[in-house]
Amino acid sequence: MNSEIAPSRAQRADAARNRDRIVQAAREVFAEHGFSATLHDIAEQAGVGVGTIYRNFDSKQHIIRALYAEAIERVLSGAHEALQVADPWQALVTFFEATASSQALDKGLTAMFLGADSSTPLDETAARILESVSPLFDRALAAGVVREGIGVTDILPIFAMLDAVYHLSAEEPDLWRRYLAILLDGLRARDRSALPVNALDATAFRASIGGSH
Repeated sequence: MNSEIAPSRAQRADAARNRDRIVQAAREVFAEHGFSATLHDIAEQAGVGVGTIYRNFDSKQHIIRALYAEAIERVLSGAHEALQVADPWQALVTFFEATASSQALDKGLTAMFLGADSSTPLDETAARILESVSPLFDRALAAGVVREGIGVTDILPIFAMLDAVYHLSAEEPDLWRRYLAILLDGLRARDRSALPVNALDATAFRASIGGSH
C-alpha cells in the first residue's frame, strides 16, 4: 500500500513544484514584458513545456488571475499588519512601504490595479481594499498626522505614480523609496523626513530619458 501512496504523493509534489515555477516565471516575464508576453515566453522562463502550463492553467488569463489574487491578498495582509502598529502615522507608512515593495517586485501586475486587464474583478477588489485600508486613514486623520482632505482613495494615484518609477532605472531598484518618501511627506501634516535614496545621477537620468531601461 505504501508503494502505491508514495508515487501519488510524489506526483502531487512534482505538480505543485511545476505550478510554483510557472507562477514565478509568469511574474518575472510579465514584470519585464507586460501582459503581451505569451505562454511560450512563460514556459521558456520556467523551463517547462507549454503542455505543462496547460495541465496547471487553462489560459494566460488564468495565470494572470492567480497572480492578481495573490497580489491582492498581499495588499490586504499588509493593511492588516499595519493596523497592528500603534502609531497612526507609522502605521500608514508601514502599509505604503509594504505595498510599494510588493508592487516593485510585480511590476506587471500594476496594470491590473489600474484596470488595464478587464478579466479581473475590479469592483469587488476595490471594495475589499477600501474596507481594509480605510481604518488606517481614519486613524491618521483622527490623530491629525495627515493633511485635511487626504483619504483612502489617494492610494490609487500614488501607486500609479510609483509604477513609473519602478520602470525608470534598472541601476537603482530602490529608487521608488525616494519618491515614496516625497509622496508621504506630501500627505503628512508636518515634519518632513530625510529622503532614503539618492536621486538619479546625470548619467542614469540621460539613460532613462533615452529609453535604455
